[in-house]
Amino acid sequence: MAIYYPFLEEVSATVTTYRAGVIGAGFIAARGHIPAYQRLPNVRLEAICDVDGQRAANVAAQFGIPRVFTDYRAMLQEANLNLVSVCGPNVLHAPMTIEALEAGCHVICEKPMAATPAQAEAMLAAAERTGRGLTVGLHLRYEPHTVALKALAEAGVLGKVYYARATMWRRSGIPGYGSWFTNRDLAGAGTVMDIGVHALDLTLHILDFPQPLAVSAITGAYFGPRREGLGWWGADICEGPARCDVEDNAVAFIRLADGAALTLEVSWASYARPEERYQFLGTAGGADIAPEMYGREQRLRLYRQEHGQAVDIIPELPRYSNSGQDRLIADFLGRLERGEPPLITPRQQLTVVRILHGILESAATGREVVLT
Repeated sequence: MAIYYPFLEEVSATVTTYRAGVIGAGFIAARGHIPAYQRLPNVRLEAICDVDGQRAANVAAQFGIPRVFTDYRAMLQEANLNLVSVCGPNVLHAPMTIEALEAGCHVICEKPMAATPAQAEAMLAAAERTGRGLTVGLHLRYEPHTVALKALAEAGVLGKVYYARATMWRRSGIPGYGSWFTNRDLAGAGTVMDIGVHALDLTLHILDFPQPLAVSAITGAYFGPRREGLGWWGADICEGPARCDVEDNAVAFIRLADGAALTLEVSWASYARPEERYQFLGTAGGADIAPEMYGREQRLRLYRQEHGQAVDIIPELPRYSNSGQDRLIADFLGRLERGEPPLITPRQQLTVVRILHGILESAATGREVVLT
């Protein structure tokens, strides 16, 4: 089957020169946004900001960033930027993003878009009011398996998808005990907001973002409070004693307006083989994708009926020379240049945040939460 895969073209210089600043000098900024910017010929990285001035200075020295700030408002006022990455704690995504948009900057906000639906609505309104571009750093949309399955789904290979299951299990992956990730006041939640957002967004993207009707969920903090299941990343930037007061496991069942159902299973820590897998059952075929992780090869498999026989098909995946983060940023800037909306839209992410918030509410109340 002949399928067109997007994002294969080489990145070329655009007419606009982007003067970029980064808010937050942590892992995702140093490993994702900053290297991606530096590989683009039309982006000049002008400034970085972090409340930890030494951390910001170290990252600036590593990447040759000329200006360092500890106050993002000062950076927005003084650095003459037109593009900003927001890589701070989840609960600060909204104020940082809104102020950057109002300062005339396009914004790439890290996931999740916001910690609450109200914050997400305010961000969407700010983007529409200012006319600036806003997207969210959900790079799994740009990974080969996702690109391939989205193209196949749009070509009708699966038919009508009636059930999907998204699983993202870690064995020991709690992001740094005492980091903002484990602090509810800064993160808003734990594994639901951290990796659940990735799994949920990828699945809804393949399903073409049907509206959610209701969600039922259970969450638990089984490892973090005992200081078990810790990952190697995430620094302690919080004042006072280190704490872990967020969930590290979650299971949710989501009913969708098009009649489909979605199960979401995410875990920061578990006594299980680490796994990331997405399954889709449709009226014309099924599919599952397993991203490359822990030494296992990336894979997309289709399940079809041909000439009365059950067949499994392993399609060839698109091959890229850069990362999903690179492609996300390059595609966002290219779409800005062409006057097109981003692939990852703020309105879609408002839907994602509403579901994530519904998961937390359902787990807290023990009841199904209606989302319509």
